[in-house]
Amino acid sequence: MNRSLAIASAALFTCVASTTSAQELMPPHVTEQLGLTQAWARPMNVPFGSQSIADQQLFVHEKDPQEFVEIVTGAAAASAAKPAPADANATAEKTDAQPAGKVLVRIPTDRIGPGGKPIGRAEAERLANNEIRRLKRRGIDASINVRTVPRVRLYTIGTNGALECRDAETGEPLWVVYVGDQRLPFLAIGTSEDYLTVINGGNLIQVETKTGEVIEEVQMSGAPLFGAINSGDFAMVPLIGGAIEGYPLYDPTRDPFMEIVAGSALAMPTKAPESTRVGWGTDRGFVYVMELQGTPSVLFRLNTDGIVSGRLASATGNRYFFGSEAGQAYGLRATRVGQVLWSQPFGEPFYNEPLVVGEQVLIRSTYGNLFSLNVENGSMTWDKTVPNVAELIVAFDGRAYCTSLSGSLMVIELESGEVVGTFSEVRPSQFLSNSLTDRLYLINTAGDVQCLRPEAASLPNFNVQPDVAPVEEEAIKKPTPESTTSPFGPAMNDPFGAGAAGGDPFGGGGDPFGGGGNDAPMGDPFGGGGDDAGMDNPFGGNPFGG
Repeated sequence: MNRSLAIASAALFTCVASTTSAQELMPPHVTEQLGLTQAWARPMNVPFGSQSIADQQLFVHEKDPQEFVEIVTGAAAASAAKPAPADANATAEKTDAQPAGKVLVRIPTDRIGPGGKPIGRAEAERLANNEIRRLKRRGIDASINVRTVPRVRLYTIGTNGALECRDAETGEPLWVVYVGDQRLPFLAIGTSEDYLTVINGGNLIQVETKTGEVIEEVQMSGAPLFGAINSGDFAMVPLIGGAIEGYPLYDPTRDPFMEIVAGSALAMPTKAPESTRVGWGTDRGFVYVMELQGTPSVLFRLNTDGIVSGRLASATGNRYFFGSEAGQAYGLRATRVGQVLWSQPFGEPFYNEPLVVGEQVLIRSTYGNLFSLNVENGSMTWDKTVPNVAELIVAFDGRAYCTSLSGSLMVIELESGEVVGTFSEVRPSQFLSNSLTDRLYLINTAGDVQCLRPEAASLPNFNVQPDVAPVEEEAIKKPTPESTTSPFGPAMNDPFGAGAAGGDPFGGGGDPFGGGGNDAPMGDPFGGGGDDAGMDNPFGGNPFGG
């Protein structure tokens, strides 16, 4: 009797566990309702399910695109007389959109052939031509089109030190290596075109992205806070106590650097797209931006109204968007002197990282209200906020996907802010925030990852935020050692604009920090004291003690 009861209990437990696991991912009837399809679903190489995932990162490898030979029919065939350009930044290569017609077959040139090696473009075109001849015998006109698309990789580090790389479009594992000491904590992975940076306790491990080969392992001088961010020439790591440490990615002969800033970082720094600048907030009420190309340097710091405790969102053109605990939302352009694009009060504290999609900034308050702001001026684009929002996941095809406060999947129309639906049967244990592509990644308790995509997008579309007012900065001018007497001698004018008389270095309208003049092109990024200054003085007054 007891044995039968135990068997029945075990069967019931298995059934309940399976049902729970299935509810964490998206079932077919919901994918069909939302116009999505499952691209793949695979288990991760982690020992104890999702709780063993220390970090996951998506990265778009622009420099190593994937090439396809396509067989297209209809108007698409007519437009395919010439191959698509090989420039990975071309719009046509980043999308599966066609002028018209249909793509019948897509052959990747790196597909493994019978000999165990990639078939290459010539063989892919030969296979495509054979298929075109068969189609013509059936009265179907077709042509060849060559398309290149950046590769998207999914990198996962487990608490057991298993570092794996997968094709984010197919879920196919590419390599797995074990790094570090599993007795020490693993933090966020730094990603770049060529290298990954893994932080394990106080150790920094550099890994090659193509093969997973460990290049170098060094012991850091400080205690890391969150993990690494790879940008420019360095892997940058915020430390406990308010310091920033950086280790060279490409030149092993360069020395690491350390920068002391006011306050400890409260979230991972954010790298701006197509840039080598990173920004982050500290517990002293500042937002810093640092340049990591060449000689690393802090460009400026912004004294914000309230502490910025969430991670900054970024967009092309070195733009950052974030909210503070005091309810102030900001748009910032990270030039060498800093430019506040806009600052808007909303009366609700912000702790979460915003999501930038197109011309909208989606930002959630701590009360669960989702705001949609215009990237240019910070004004509301919806008539009202959307309540009951917990976390933002991804936005594409005119819709934002998020979780509700109860843990269900919520879908919102981007244009109007109307809730498409709340799906209580989809309750992911975890999800992968994605600001890069039109893919939705859900994770269940067992550690299985489900990738969903729009039905019409067999190749990824990329989230690119248009920059309507780009700024081109002048190159940094190096000083010329022509003068042998006064550094302000006849070879050059007084760099403080004081003229030959050598008067007040901040006088005569030449204050290099925009000393509050009415004709200043923007507010003083260092708080130059004028009424129209864009930000408060982070140094609390005249840094020269005037």
